Amino acid sequence: MTAELEQHIDKARVAAAFGRAARSYEQHNGLQRTSGEALLALLPSGTRASGLDLGCGSGYFLPALAAKAERLLALDLSADMLEQAQKKASILPICADMDAMPLAPDSLDWIFANLCLQWSAAPAAWLRGWSERLKPGGVLVFSTLLDGSLQELAQAWRAVDDHAHINRFITRERLQALLDNCGRPARLTVVDVPLGYSRVKDLLLDLKGIGANQVNGARRNGLLGKAGWQRLNLAYPKNTAGQYVASYRLAYGVIYG
Repeated sequence: MTAELEQHIDKARVAAAFGRAARSYEQHNGLQRTSGEALLALLPSGTRASGLDLGCGSGYFLPALAAKAERLLALDLSADMLEQAQKKASILPICADMDAMPLAPDSLDWIFANLCLQWSAAPAAWLRGWSERLKPGGVLVFSTLLDGSLQELAQAWRAVDDHAHINRFITRERLQALLDNCGRPARLTVVDVPLGYSRVKDLLLDLKGIGANQVNGARRNGLLGKAGWQRLNLAYPKNTAGQYVASYRLAYGVIYG
């Protein structure tokens, strides 16, 4: 993997952010529900021997996934998230960094990875490594955010300061190239998902509520202040219905074992 495809992610900071969000996560996970439902439809029908919810979060999809595996594993970086997940279904919880891949090759019939690839420090290794964990005939389904997501919010923040407020997301072209080189048959679909808000504050609360306000680079320190907050609200564009829209560009990928 080339250095340009790697990014520095402070995993301890990410785990802490998601840990703080664990109890409130499902009040704010509208995007995760949308993408997860699409991924469920990509999984094979029937029950297989073993499946993994990779980056399971609070376990919202575990009840549905439990019907698809005799042995259901759930991996997350946050122990607090796993604590919530264990209330949803009978699982084998694994508290670990997904980039460490603490499972043996050829051990899983399917992997469900909903909006977690963007938290990988090495996406090329992630795609290749987790696809190697599939048994022959297995399938990995994943969703991730692409470059262009939250562009309205990024634009509004530029009216406030020059700091990074939005995570850097992979481009469609780069993700396709990584899939082409992961060593397994794969396909990719891209869709745009707009979510409307009556207040900018509600949008930011959703990002904070799912732990996604944690940027993967240098970030602004200190409180925003009243003047900065006013600039942010004035700079954020509205649609014809008067809503503040957060645009997400979602990639759905399928890798075959």
